[in-house]
Amino acid sequence: MEIKEILAHTSNYNEGRKQPIQFIVVHYTANNGDRAESNGNYFSQPNRNASAHYFVDESNVVQSVKDSDTAWHCGAKSYKHPKCRNDNSIGVEMCSEKDDKGQYYINQATQYTAIELIKVLMAKYSVPIGNVIRHYDVTGKMCPEPFIRNQVQWLDFKQKLIEQKEGENEMIYNYVDENMPDWAKSTVQKLIDKGALKGNEKGELLLTGTMLRLFVIHDRMGIYDR
Repeated sequence: MEIKEILAHTSNYNEGRKQPIQFIVVHYTANNGDRAESNGNYFSQPNRNASAHYFVDESNVVQSVKDSDTAWHCGAKSYKHPKCRNDNSIGVEMCSEKDDKGQYYINQATQYTAIELIKVLMAKYSVPIGNVIRHYDVTGKMCPEPFIRNQVQWLDFKQKLIEQKEGENEMIYNYVDENMPDWAKSTVQKLIDKGALKGNEKGELLLTGTMLRLFVIHDRMGIYDR
């Protein structure tokens, strides 16, 4: 995985760590159509009073704070979580978008990028799946909002994190064309029409067979008709 480094200004984080890495905290930027690089550039300026280790968008990962340093991504005066703090966690921010109703969402390509990054971090620091949590789970803040408003999205995200490594060699479906199974086409087209699936800058959807099956199950449950 290619990771671009745009380091945050030293006024936006603490150098070093007081505890080893035990948690990975998932966030969203609460912006509309921002990019990983633009966030990296923003936090490279002084006195932002916040930071995260990584920013991800549809096809890019930017490291803003080194893993060995402490980002200010989940600090609070009071906590829901008994153990997770800035000192023992890595913060991953997903770039967000708004639909035509003004609701935030994280497009599937951005989620895919975040999942691949988090898999690498889980393996590197021996972080169990139970310790991959939302900002909401740490402090109660509504972040990442789409994964709180719709718990199914969060469960899907976690499920993809625990898929076997062999799944990385699965067939990837980039378009609604003859390569995509007929049973999935109408569901995927529905999600495209709703703006939930946009793909990367090339329009590639980057969908695995597992993702197609989950989408179809949810569609049959009526989740996408609400």
